[in-house]
Amino acid sequence: MITEPLIVIALCIVFYGAFSGRLAQSVISAPMIFMLAGLLTGQAGFGFFDIDIDNHVLEGFGELTLGFILFADAASTNSRKLFKESRIPRRLLFIALPLTVLLGTLIAIVIFPNLSWQEAALIAAILAPTDAALGYAVVTSKNVPERIRQAILVESGLNDGLALPAVLLFAALAFSSMSGETRGLDYWLIFAFKQIAIGAVVGAVVGGALGKFIHYADGKEWIAHSFRNLVCIGVAILTLFCAHIAGGNGFIAAFVGGLAFGSFCSRRAGSLTNFVEEEGQLFSLIIFFFFGAVLLPAALESFTTFCVIYALLSLTVIRMTPTAIAVFDLKLKWPTIGFLGWFGPRGLASILFLLIAVEHEDKGRLTEIEAVVYVTVFLSVLLHGASASPLSRIFGKSKAAQADQSAN
Repeated sequence: MITEPLIVIALCIVFYGAFSGRLAQSVISAPMIFMLAGLLTGQAGFGFFDIDIDNHVLEGFGELTLGFILFADAASTNSRKLFKESRIPRRLLFIALPLTVLLGTLIAIVIFPNLSWQEAALIAAILAPTDAALGYAVVTSKNVPERIRQAILVESGLNDGLALPAVLLFAALAFSSMSGETRGLDYWLIFAFKQIAIGAVVGAVVGGALGKFIHYADGKEWIAHSFRNLVCIGVAILTLFCAHIAGGNGFIAAFVGGLAFGSFCSRRAGSLTNFVEEEGQLFSLIIFFFFGAVLLPAALESFTTFCVIYALLSLTVIRMTPTAIAVFDLKLKWPTIGFLGWFGPRGLASILFLLIAVEHEDKGRLTEIEAVVYVTVFLSVLLHGASASPLSRIFGKSKAAQADQSAN
């Protein structure tokens, strides 16, 4: 029965929402509450319900939710200021991200010697993208300098799409190594290039063209008040799935499409952001609930001490070292570098990428990979959620943040 979990979700919405203004400034985040509610009320906890959701359902719902959020976040981004102050996100995306996958692979090979290097790389690639929603207090805090907030937001918006080709590559390599199938390096390089390039082009064309059209229609007052947000949602969905049809990456298309849409239709982009803060957040919280109720308990059956060790390293050394290397010559102070490195939470994208990898991997070999990924996400929800608001306030009062504010 789906009734019981829906009741629990509704109770979480009501009671967290009633105190959300106060809780937003505390160590308790919404994803934390929903994840723990699912864990405590499901079969791993008090057993109030026993539900089995097909991975394809969660994957489709998660992909739509993530694409929707990426589109809206990008649409609300000041694109002119972004391109002017793009050095930090560029370094995080094109230097720190590959180094994170590389370092994560090497450490996984050491900690999990029973896994092949392809499977170790798959773990690292799945856990490479970040989720700004888990550090929502950071990207919305006025205490944090704007360019630092935008860097974190843009990184989380684009690294999902950049990491997905690597996830598909290592999942396919792991599968082919067990089945005896092999494909050349040129095939995968072309595949990755097509995913990124086609996704960006489709996003720019669809988001820009429809953004210009909606801006024109809105200026003529053709759009009814009740459809002002809905037409924007339609653009987000079209951008995501047009990229899939064209053979590109839907997440890159969603983010680039959002940037293009916002540059042509900034008035509607602002209202879309407010809408997404509610509806988009609800969708992601539902996924975190079912993550706690269904996915996490199954992964805990393969739980080991080494999973926790790798998870903690993934959130610290594997993330923070590449970040420091990527931005060390940008004259950022160490508190700023540490802040950027710490707020690389793992969330919705990692959950979704693992569900995608399930289609490629042998289920028997996947259990340990599931355990590592899900334990990392679980700890990230707790640790990043609890530290987002306090560390934003502390960092905002630091000399490093004040110097960066003055630089803006």
